[in-house]
Amino acid sequence: MKLLPCIAAALIATASFSTMAATMGAKQVDSAQASSMQSIGVVSVSGISGSPDDAIHALKQKATADGGSHYRIIGLDNPGDSSAWRGTAEVYR
Repeated sequence: MKLLPCIAAALIATASFSTMAATMGAKQVDSAQASSMQSIGVVSVSGISGSPDDAIHALKQKATADGGSHYRIIGLDNPGDSSAWRGTAEVYR
């Protein structure tokens, strides 16, 4: 019976950590802030349906996955009559 509270506590801790990790990630910066950072590459996304915020979120996820702590949006557009967004960001450490 003492095992059940331990398992419950472990599950709650895991869920809390997962939620915290999901909210963390690369932070967006402007060109002035980026000038003092080390670039580690460029990421891009395309075919992102929704709003510009959805495309920015996808860029943030890619920047974080590439090990970046910051990213700067280079370009973001919606080609033609499409509802699919594309964007590019430079990633910094």
